[in-house]
Formats: sequence, structure tokens, C-alpha cells
Amino acid sequence: MCNLVDEPFLGCASNAEGSAPGCVWLKHFFPMFSMSMNPLILCIDDDPVVLANHARVLRKHFTMHTALSGSEGLAAIEQGGQYSVILADMRMPGMDGIEFLMRASELSPDSVTAMLTGNADQETAVRAVNEGRVYRFLNKPSSSSLVIETLFACFERHKELSTRRAAAEGAVDGGVRLLTEVLQAADPNSVTRSKVLREYLLSFYRSIDSAGGMPRDLELAVMFRQVGEVVIPATLVHKAKRGRELTPAEERLVDSAPEVGGKILRYIPGMESVAAIVRYQGKGYDGSGLPKDDVKGEGLPFGARLLRLMLDFLRLEANGVSHGSALAQLRRASHLYDPELLKVCCTRWLPPADRKFERVKVTVPLEELCIYDVLSRPLYTVTNTFVAPEGTVITKPLLRKIRDWEHLQLMKKEVDISIVRPTDPDGGASLT
Repeated sequence: MCNLVDEPFLGCASNAEGSAPGCVWLKHFFPMFSMSMNPLILCIDDDPVVLANHARVLRKHFTMHTALSGSEGLAAIEQGGQYSVILADMRMPGMDGIEFLMRASELSPDSVTAMLTGNADQETAVRAVNEGRVYRFLNKPSSSSLVIETLFACFERHKELSTRRAAAEGAVDGGVRLLTEVLQAADPNSVTRSKVLREYLLSFYRSIDSAGGMPRDLELAVMFRQVGEVVIPATLVHKAKRGRELTPAEERLVDSAPEVGGKILRYIPGMESVAAIVRYQGKGYDGSGLPKDDVKGEGLPFGARLLRLMLDFLRLEANGVSHGSALAQLRRASHLYDPELLKVCCTRWLPPADRKFERVKVTVPLEELCIYDVLSRPLYTVTNTFVAPEGTVITKPLLRKIRDWEHLQLMKKEVDISIVRPTDPDGGASLT
């Protein structure tokens, strides 16, 4: 260990008491700096004498916190220290400076880091930059003026990054508000459906960690998972959900909605991961489904894998299928789902107690029959040909078959189904 070399500040004059209230040198090189700003600095060194010298030299310009080890430094950050700059010594027992700064950057990603080292070899520098994300180096011994100059440079970098982040967050917030208004105008029930889905996803995370919360990118993906449908004519979406015959071009347009939604979200800075979740929300773990590319398995975004599983479960349960039967159906189609997520669903997860919907039996015109509806009675043709048993979930192939028979005038005009009605009268009736 080597103490900081104390020398007179270049361009500073002391007053009668020996202090240095003004510094022409600092004002010349850092015109934006104000002594009243008091940047908060954390210094880590296992030598208490070095820390004492840090405090003596730097406290005139910074608010100083010190720690004698990497573990003490991490504890200071975990306890809420909002440090603009973190200065760490390289050679410390137990946890060296690189390991400390690597872990510190995870806890406090906005802090800008600097390293004090007597080892100037290239390997140490490369490790420090790549692993510890070090912004500046100081070799021992370093003059106090150089230390101060370096820490102010780090502080200016911190302000620059903070300004960029604030601008990016403002752009994201503005984009989120705009898209929310667009979705509400296009589909007033979309917000309610997103809230129900969010509750199910939260219950999944809490089954893993009782204090667990949902990542922000997944929250936004839940909110905007249907944004791609906004650019598709509403009449076409209506036809698709009711199994009406579509031209090949129309079917491609409807199927492309998640991919289109991903492209829309990519235009908002900071929403790249959200866009990827929305883009791949309908793709199976085995690579089946859209978009047609080579992405599958672990290559799919985690949020997309979880969203696919939870959407399929919720659609079944929300339309009257019991919890156990819904899980059984998911297991039978296990190639579509992440095996670890499916295992958690089947062994540890329970849906939220408050489902926010109730199931009722109704008779509807056959033309209103939709994908994911559940039959409340066996379905027959007018010639008593058996079509499907009670409790059948209407799938796209089955609905197309029914439409073909309807076109031949072999189906009755009405059908009995079990539908979901929200307990909130302003809510939506299905999760599609």
C-alpha cells in the first residue's frame, strides 16, 4: 500500500488559517463544478492510513464515505449509498478491487468507478475494464491534484450518464403513455385483460420467491402484447377470432400481429427487450409458430416463454376449464413450453385467489362462436352427427370445421357455451 502524495494544489492560495477556500485550477478545468454540489464518493482500501489520507485530501471537495474491505463497501452500497463515484484499491485481501467493482456495478450501476493500483501491467488493466467496468486508473503514488482531477472527471461522467438515462427514461415514459392511449382507443378492454394476466404472472413469480416482483420489461410486454393488432383492420381481427374464412394474405396479416407489435416497440429507445418478448410471445419452445425463424428453446426471451405458457393456461381456465384439466392440457402439448417453467406451474404454482371473473352458461348465435370458447353442452349437427363433447375448448381447426358445416347448412343457428364475465362490469370478457 502507498499513501497519496500530498502536494500544494496548483493555482490555489491558502488563507491565514491554512485552508484553501478557492481554487482557480479547479474552476479553470471544471467550469460546471460547484463546490456546493458535494459529490458523494466511496473510497475502499484495506489500509486505514491510506483512508485517512483520502479523507484529509478529498473532504474539501467531496462528501466522503470509506470502507476497509470490499465486503464493507458492498454493505455501504446495499444500505442505500447513492455514490456518484467509487474509488477502490486493486490489491486487497479476500476480495480484490476488480471483484469488488464488478459486484458494486451490479448494485449501483449509475456509479462511475476508478481504481488505484501499483500494478500497471496490461492484464490487470484489461481485467479492470472488462470485469470491473473501470472508467479511470490511478497509479501509486499519485499526487493529490491528480486524484482530485480524476475524481472530478468521474463525477462529470456520472452527470453525463445520468442526463442520458433521464432522457431515455423520458422517451420510454412518453412512448408508453402514447401506446396506452392508442390501445385504449382501439380496444377498451385491453387494459382489463392485461391486469388479469399481470396478476397471474405475479402469482407465478411469488411461487418462486415470496417477495419476488415481475421484471419491468415483462410488465410492459404484458401491457403491449396486442399492440400489433392496432394496425390490422378491426373487421379482419373479428373474422379471425370467429373462424371465418380468410384469404392467404389476410391470414398472414393476422398471424403477423406479434411480429408487427415487436417492430413498433423497437422504435421506442430502451424497449428492445420488451419488443423481443412481444415478437416471440406466440412461438413454441420447439420453434413452431411465428415468426418463422431459427429462434427456439433457450434462444427465446425468457419473458416470451413465460408469457406463452401463462396465456395458454389463463385462456383455458378463464373459459371454464378446471385448474387440473388446464395443466393436463398444457402437459399434453409440452413441446410448446419451457420444461422448467411448465414444471413450476405443475408443482409449485397456484393462480391468484381473486380471479376477477365469473363463469356463466349462455346461448349465443353460432356466428359469434370464437376460438377459446368452451362448450357447455355436447355439440351436434342438424342431422345429429356428433361434433364435440361438453367442456371442449374451441380451437382454430375445430372452429374451421364447424364453419365448413355451417356453410353447408348442417349446423344449428345457436350454440351453448360457458363464457367468462368479469366481476368488474367495465372489464373485458375474454383474454384473447
